[in-house]
Amino acid sequence: MEKITISVIIVNYNVRDFLEQALLSVRRALQGISSQIIVVDNASVDGSVQMLKKRFPDVELLENEKNYGFSAANNQGIDRALGEFIVLLNPDTVVQEDTFSTLLSFFEKNPKASAATCKILNPDGTFSIDCRHSIPGPATAFWKIIGLSRLFPKSKIFGKYNLTYLDENETYKVEAISGSFMMMRAQTVRNVGKLDEDFFMYCEDIDYCHRINQAGGEIYYVPDSQIIHYKGESTKKNNLDYVITFNRSLYKFYKKHYRHKYFFPFKWLILLGTILRGTFVYIKNKLSMYHPLILDTLVLNLTMFLSFWWRYSMKQGFYLEDFLGSYIIINIITSLVFILSSLFFNSGTRKKYTGSRLIKANMSTFIFVAALTFFFNQFAFSRFVVLISALASPLFMGLWRLLLKKLSKKSVRSRFLLRPTLIVGFDSETEHLLERLKRQAAAGLELIGLVALDKKDVGKSLVSYPVVTSLAQLPEYLRLNDIELVIFTTHNLSYASILTAMSHNSNPRVEFKMVPGHLEFIVGKSTIERLDALPLLDISYAYGKPFNRFVKRSFDLALSGLLLMLFSPLMLLIFPWLIKNGRKISIYIPGKKEIRILDYQGNRFGRFILNLFNIFSGRLSFVGSPVTTDEADISGFEYKPGLTGLVQVNKERIHENGIRENYELHYLKNHSFFLDMEILLKTIFK
Repeated sequence: MEKITISVIIVNYNVRDFLEQALLSVRRALQGISSQIIVVDNASVDGSVQMLKKRFPDVELLENEKNYGFSAANNQGIDRALGEFIVLLNPDTVVQEDTFSTLLSFFEKNPKASAATCKILNPDGTFSIDCRHSIPGPATAFWKIIGLSRLFPKSKIFGKYNLTYLDENETYKVEAISGSFMMMRAQTVRNVGKLDEDFFMYCEDIDYCHRINQAGGEIYYVPDSQIIHYKGESTKKNNLDYVITFNRSLYKFYKKHYRHKYFFPFKWLILLGTILRGTFVYIKNKLSMYHPLILDTLVLNLTMFLSFWWRYSMKQGFYLEDFLGSYIIINIITSLVFILSSLFFNSGTRKKYTGSRLIKANMSTFIFVAALTFFFNQFAFSRFVVLISALASPLFMGLWRLLLKKLSKKSVRSRFLLRPTLIVGFDSETEHLLERLKRQAAAGLELIGLVALDKKDVGKSLVSYPVVTSLAQLPEYLRLNDIELVIFTTHNLSYASILTAMSHNSNPRVEFKMVPGHLEFIVGKSTIERLDALPLLDISYAYGKPFNRFVKRSFDLALSGLLLMLFSPLMLLIFPWLIKNGRKISIYIPGKKEIRILDYQGNRFGRFILNLFNIFSGRLSFVGSPVTTDEADISGFEYKPGLTGLVQVNKERIHENGIRENYELHYLKNHSFFLDMEILLKTIFK
């Protein structure tokens, strides 16, 4: 048997196209070197496995049924590795032709070297500062978390984490290197052991390098060759998740290696940095998601101010300070009502200009404000302002969209005005739809690909459009990718199947429509949008609307908080008893991991009080799906468990799953605050 020199291990998670590119470059770089390539796939939903089997049959493929994380998947590959050297390589990289041969030469000249990396470049050709760094102590980690390392990169104090004060073109020994490209002697792995699987993702490379250092090994940065790293393509879609996961891993590293070495304030410094950075990223993401709503609100305020100034500036005896207080109050009220109306009519997050939604949001806003000016004398001065603003605001809101469409470059226009779209279907009906959409240049859709009913069709294509995922994997695909519109076309797909996919979707930006063809399955409200002669039916799914979720969560917080305050005198007496006798139980929601809540089954009042805490914290709702501790008893629809619900109040009528499914479908499609109130009242009087 030929002796293997290098074993390359790649862990893949939903980066099919990058993986293909990486493997092509690895093949070229390994020419003339006895090698082994191992790919561990962590339950990708983008057709990665199908592509590997078709394009790279010589690659050793390990298929996981779920995402076990980066460390565990790499350990699976290490167990199969036979090479004298082991390379951990990210799938979103491209290696240079001489990368492996250059590092092999370095290891030969430096027998004490245990691990090494090469120079790593960003996609734009700039140097990636993450490719080599120091082992972060609590202070170093804190500078990194709060961003001082970026502000002062040449400082030996603040820039210590990424060693940004060192020359990127010099070879030197470092404390740690990036797991995106880490080449190690197999003997080092045998001495140090495998990666710590407590690190699901991030910081596992820091931990491993720290262990190499503790074992007396030496780690080097060797810039004689280079690779390109596309920087976390499988996770960058959700920056808040990245911040939380990264800093949680950093805190695990601190607890593992520094908890008994440093005083307790360092723990709170890291926690504070995580909260600050997470808050910043959350706000940034929300601003990005709701930028049309923000611009519309600014336009509304500017229109009202100009109308107010025009109305009163020429009036005799006009003094701005006499009216400013009332103007500010009504302006704030108008802005708040407009924001709520925009969320209700879904006009605040759409990239494509939708005049009807915008007009509805403006009409409801100014009807409400006009009522204020008629019934409250302190606002009476502004009736003319309200009238002018009501006419001008939707006009100017439409104008900035049209100006953006006319004046912007194609790339910007595509970014803001075209809706990334998936078509669900893989049959003749889908082919007919694709042909019609091709002929409609003004459709405003950017077709990303198709969604097949059968997983085995992933990787195929129809009319030059690829099948990117399957219907069962659609929710996960939507979570990872910037998709705004999903169109269902398959004539043999039931509405229950459609709504199941919709209920598992966690991305509020996604809109669902359907080409009419099986309307007998549809019950409830719907609207028709036309792309020239092509009708698209807007599927009613009230529970998934951000406005309805906001109202529901606000009600849960308000009522549970009020009840907790009312019972607070009694709770002060029985709270220690509740905590002592309460026990943690697992409840299940489809599409999510189990949720641990505090429960007490022996006393109804005790259970009610503990459930109020669970509702206040967001684990439960007053109205929702049945609470179950049996994973086999969950339904196919994903929504928060509740103390009561449509299924619970009608349980004596439900004798089979089909009937229960109908009740759940009705609740999800027709959910509103008033429906929740009706269910609560029925529960109380029953």
